[in-house]
Amino acid sequence: GAIMANLGLWLRWSWRDLRARWLQVVVIALIISLGTAVFAGLGGQQTWREDSYDLSYSRLNMYDLQVEFADGSYLDNDGVLAALDGIEGIQTLETRLITPTLVDASHDDETVVVKGRIVGVDVSDGGPHVNGIFVDEDSGRTLTEADAGHNVAVVEYKFAKHYELKPGDPIRISGGVTLDFVGAGHSPEYFMVQPEAGSFFGEASFAVIFMPLETAQALADRAGMVNNVVLLLDDGADREVVRAKIEQRMEAAFPQTGIEILETKDDPVYSLLYTDAKGDQRTWEVVAFLFMFGAAMGAFNLAGRMVEAQRRQIGIGMALGVPRRWIAFRPLLVGVQIAVLGTIFGILIGLGLNLLFAEALRDLVPIPYYKISFYLPGYLQATLFGILLPFIATLIPVWRAVRVAPVDAITSGYLVAKGGGFSGLANHLPLPGKSFVHMPVKNILRSPWRSLLTVLGIAIAVMLMTSIVGFMDSYLETMARADDAYRYRGGDRVLVNLDFFYPVDNGEITEVTGLTGQDGEPLFTAAETALMLGGSLEDGDDKIDVLLELYDMDNTLWVPNLQAGELNSDEPGIIISEKTAADLDVDVGDSVTLEHPLREGLLAFRLIKTKLPVIGIHDNPLRPLAYMPLDDADLMGLEGVTNYIMLEPAKGVSEDDIKLALLDKPGVTSVKSIKEFSEAVEDLMSMITGLLAIVEGVVVVLAFLIAFNSTSISVDERVREIATMFAFGLRIRTVTRMQMLENLIIGVLGTLIGIGLGWLVINTLLLARVEQQMPDVKLTVTISGTTLILAAVLGVVVVMLTPLLSIRRMQQMDIPSTLRVME
Repeated sequence: GAIMANLGLWLRWSWRDLRARWLQVVVIALIISLGTAVFAGLGGQQTWREDSYDLSYSRLNMYDLQVEFADGSYLDNDGVLAALDGIEGIQTLETRLITPTLVDASHDDETVVVKGRIVGVDVSDGGPHVNGIFVDEDSGRTLTEADAGHNVAVVEYKFAKHYELKPGDPIRISGGVTLDFVGAGHSPEYFMVQPEAGSFFGEASFAVIFMPLETAQALADRAGMVNNVVLLLDDGADREVVRAKIEQRMEAAFPQTGIEILETKDDPVYSLLYTDAKGDQRTWEVVAFLFMFGAAMGAFNLAGRMVEAQRRQIGIGMALGVPRRWIAFRPLLVGVQIAVLGTIFGILIGLGLNLLFAEALRDLVPIPYYKISFYLPGYLQATLFGILLPFIATLIPVWRAVRVAPVDAITSGYLVAKGGGFSGLANHLPLPGKSFVHMPVKNILRSPWRSLLTVLGIAIAVMLMTSIVGFMDSYLETMARADDAYRYRGGDRVLVNLDFFYPVDNGEITEVTGLTGQDGEPLFTAAETALMLGGSLEDGDDKIDVLLELYDMDNTLWVPNLQAGELNSDEPGIIISEKTAADLDVDVGDSVTLEHPLREGLLAFRLIKTKLPVIGIHDNPLRPLAYMPLDDADLMGLEGVTNYIMLEPAKGVSEDDIKLALLDKPGVTSVKSIKEFSEAVEDLMSMITGLLAIVEGVVVVLAFLIAFNSTSISVDERVREIATMFAFGLRIRTVTRMQMLENLIIGVLGTLIGIGLGWLVINTLLLARVEQQMPDVKLTVTISGTTLILAAVLGVVVVMLTPLLSIRRMQQMDIPSTLRVME
């Protein structure tokens, strides 16, 4: 009973302390709540994201193995099925025809003509059974067996959503073919749309069209032919044994056709989704801990202030023989109560944050099935950190206080800053101005530990903003470099992809290059043919997939801009990116092995390996881009043919005019202006700007709370000093100006340290994450001038202006009472 009575006394006493400093308590609790909210709300995002991906991939039967044919190769469907029939370990096997196309989804006076892909799938018996297509009831219907042979299509969900397309809206593809759009659907390979290297969220510029296999074959003029196989394996089947058997069977049946067998993990979207979930988790944990660290420093400052205010009471208590543990219990109890209050708020905010993040992810990466659950370990972790860190921060000054000799506490009055810190240094510094300038400097030096904590708190806020916004600066700068590389020459050119390899003097080619407008004037002033192929580069155990383009390096329309080497060589050679050169550890003059297609027949290509010297290194930061002189096309058996045309539009001809004119031309599968890359970067910048506004708002609040808390504590600590200055006739504006100068010095120091730490974070944590998640991009690490200005406003201006909020409090100060009473 006595213990409970004592506990009740201590609780009432601690509540009195809390009420006396309620504003500082609320500020620290808010900072704690920000940290615990991130821990609690996002602590389990990796788990439920991976659970959702697992569920979606499982229900739609993501392939275990995929057989890709060499570019330009097509095989008889029945022959492929016969060759792979009876292989032990294969549960389900389906063939597909995948071909590029141009998609016209113009509606409501909006012209929408984009690059696309036709995926012809087996719809027999309720298929496709591998890489299924999910269409929810609000988005139309999926494909059925009755659709076989008809121009019926399901449009990829994200493209349809971006342009607000609904079943029944007009959809046309290359050749002017009109499709019956019956539904918008999800499929595992397109949970995120990546039309090209270095790009994300490509739903605005890339349309995937699913249709029955028979329909795709008829539209591509490839009756009975396929170029892709997807397989599901039996549970427990040896993947490598099955893979080897497939290679053996295909080699025996189709020796002239090269194949590549991919596993689930090789799918770029699959890999990106899981690595992104893991990387985001690490990032949020770091961010949350930094918030918690800022809260801990706030608790340390407040605890130090409380101990300083109670110094005589503590000394008298020790002199009277009160156990030190009970003397320490009171301020510790206050620290625990603040921590618990902040943690409770944080967990409640975390629940909302979890729902908001889940909703944002649903919108950003729509997948058919989500499994979002309450992640108990994340909330337990948030509770542990939310209570433990502020408690430890409170324990330190309290422990220091109760270890002081009672006579020192009673007579000297110093428990925390005994000795005046380094204020004596100010006497040796060549400080300008009068004592009003010297005093802020002395105040900082007099309490170096508190000043350092305030500087570090502001530095953390600036570091968070600098690292996150600076990372986006780096990505945008990288994309701008890529844009400059694309627009090095021929900045207005239009790129046209064809569905096959045509002789350069073929009618399809001349019909495209000689197009005229409605006025009879030519649409293009120049045209050049080229080649675009898939391939890979090897050097030892390292292998990098590349997009290989062959140009006439003597042309005047466009050639790659080189950092080193030369465009032409007496012998066949290859031009690679700086990132590829670094990853393969090669330079100009070194040799690499290029795996590329070799034409063996009209529709048959075999994959071979050729050792080539590196003749140049280009300036585009996108790793997959590689170039060769068109004179080397004989290495691929493709001399005199083209599947890629560069066009220079005539003056006044718009991109939409060109796209609509080429839509009806046979063989054209893609029309893209090089300007579209710039527009994509601008769209990305707009999206990122919106996201960063939230980040910037949060760190501004954090910096303000830290600065306000520090200023408020400073006013409390110096209340007699301030009252004395008022008694001697100093005006409030003079005292406020002195406080602002002190905050200015602290803000400048915190901002400089924060920017330095932010640069360090970008170059370590974030750069490592980019290497893992975006290996095809060489990130140019940079912090823009705008970001530095924002950091200065956040860390200097906001912090400097914080003392203005104390003016009302000083106006209401009772000077005689303040001078007379210490406590």
